[in-house]
Amino acid sequence: MKTILETERLRLRELVPEDIEFLSEMLSNAEVMRYYPRRLTRELSSEWIERQIARYMTDGYGLWLAEQRSGPEQGQPIGQIGLVKQIVNGAEECEVGYLLHRRFWRHGFATEAALACRDYAFKTLRRPRVISLVRPENAASQAVARRLGMEVVGSAPHGGVQHLVFAVSNPEPGTSHPAPRT
Repeated sequence: MKTILETERLRLRELVPEDIEFLSEMLSNAEVMRYYPRRLTRELSSEWIERQIARYMTDGYGLWLAEQRSGPEQGQPIGQIGLVKQIVNGAEECEVGYLLHRRFWRHGFATEAALACRDYAFKTLRRPRVISLVRPENAASQAVARRLGMEVVGSAPHGGVQHLVFAVSNPEPGTSHPAPRT
């Protein structure tokens, strides 16, 4: 289990097949998956983990398991947060993705970890910008995107439904990004 990032309260590490219990519970939860095309069965959750492991190998990043770093809940998984290569309106983008289990909502975990992922994309991966794809009716995820400094730059179909495209550019010199196609 390779640790990628640590924040004040969280550790983000690569997913492993043994994470299936937590992932299948989270990905089958109706509230958690409300803005996704469908809830995932245990088998589909296993495939989800395998896709992330493949992304680590091909892209060098993917969605990581977020777990609490300390206290009585040390090691407790809370969700998955990370970076995903996406094709949006014909262009390759680096998405900051975040999905927490229902019982860990409204504690600032998504923002804390997503900020670390944004900074990792900028400082380590030298990405010119990062995006988040958010359904128009998902106010909570839009709020997280805005806390990352993102603004709506357009919209795009993803997973069969329209999403708002939030984006923020890397403030470091030499990482310019072409104007977005919306």
